[in-house]
Amino acid sequence: MPKFKIAIADDYPIYRDGLQVTLSSDENLEVIFEADNGQELLDKMDISVPDLVIMDYKMPVMDGMVATRLIKEKHPAVKVLVISMFHDEKFINHLMDNGADGYLLKDAEPEQIMATIHQLLY
Repeated sequence: MPKFKIAIADDYPIYRDGLQVTLSSDENLEVIFEADNGQELLDKMDISVPDLVIMDYKMPVMDGMVATRLIKEKHPAVKVLVISMFHDEKFINHLMDNGADGYLLKDAEPEQIMATIHQLLY
């Protein structure tokens, strides 16, 4: 089975590192790159397109809302999982309207993150 390619966009290196550890427990997932913000993510996607992006909402330069919309315009097959501290229903609906495929709170357990990733990819 081919590995699914994952990109992580979050402005906190410690959170990206934690996601890396969680994702490394699944031999079918491979993190191909990380980004500090939405613009860096899009720049890297010009070189290599992941199957799934794990995206923070609040980032400098370009936030996750704009980046999600631009990803979906250019790469509609790429799945976008937004992970954020915001839990307002209107905010989540707006994210989904902009193309997000899933949403989790940042305090989600690793098992919940993995289950959501599997739902989106399989």
